[in-house]
Parts: sequence; C-alpha cells; structure tokens
Amino acid sequence: MSADTTGDSTTPQTSLGPFSSPGAAPTPWEATEWALRRTQKFQLCTVRRDGRPHVTPLLAIWAFGAMWFTTGDSEQKAKNLSANPYCALTTGTDTLTRMDYVIEGTASLVTDQATRQTVATAFEQAYGWHLTREDGTWYRLGDAVRTGTVQLYRVQPDKGFAFATGTHSSQTRYRWS
Repeated sequence: MSADTTGDSTTPQTSLGPFSSPGAAPTPWEATEWALRRTQKFQLCTVRRDGRPHVTPLLAIWAFGAMWFTTGDSEQKAKNLSANPYCALTTGTDTLTRMDYVIEGTASLVTDQATRQTVATAFEQAYGWHLTREDGTWYRLGDAVRTGTVQLYRVQPDKGFAFATGTHSSQTRYRWS
C-alpha cells in the first residue's frame, strides 16, 4: 500500500453527539485535523488475545488521511495487533477546559518501501530535532522506519471524536465511509 501524498482525500461526516451542551456546535473536521497534525504524544489502546486492554503512550502522526505509529515486533502492541487489528489512538489535555481527541480504526502493518520512505519523512517533519539531531530522544527513528528496523503501522480511521470542555461542552463525531 502506498501513501497518498496528495493529502486527505476523504473528509468524514461530522455530527454533534448527544452529550453536548445546549447551543454547542460541532468541532469542524479541519480544526481536529489541524490539532492531530500538531500533537506529539498519543495513547494507543489495543486488546490482548485474552481480551484485556493494553494502553501505551507513543509517538504518532496524522498524515495522508490516517494515523501512523511505530513499534518493535516483540512489543505487546505488535502482538495484540497481529491478533486483532482494531485500535484507538487518543490525545488531549490534562485539564477540564480544552480539547480531547479519539481516532478509532484498523491498523495494518506497512511493508511497502515507498510508503515507509514517505512516512519516515513525515515523522521527521512532525517531530523535528527529536528525530534528526544526535541529542534527540528518538534520534534515527526515521532511518529505522526506512530500513524496516521498526514496524510501521497505518491506522485507517473508521470513527473519531473531538471532546470540547468548558463553557459549552461538545462531543463531535466523525465517520469515514
């Protein structure tokens, strides 16, 4: 599978959820997409073979109409995804007055070299010096993606949420067909 480098070709259907304040408006997809592109840390939720949940923080990016992340082949999340590809990525704030985001979808292992190259560059652009400078926390992660030293996953979104809290709380739902 090759990455669509022309950008997100599908815009989700947007609706306001039932747990929104009176007078609340849905968060436009463009605002949520902008936030996902600028977020640097996500939590990935997968399910173990015995049904227990597994949640872990990780680097991820929103690019080319999907979420992308990496892992080692022996890590729990990789084992979980090999048995059950459904997962959720969440991010947001640690306060009661901002935005939280959820993307639910199906993860697939990416082996196509052209896609790995394109996504490695997108990771480097998103995380900057953290990946490209020797003193960066994840120095050479882009190279590891390109060479296949780490597993690269693409999460095709099915459903997403933007939760706004504050004066007008809202629950915006996004659906991809």
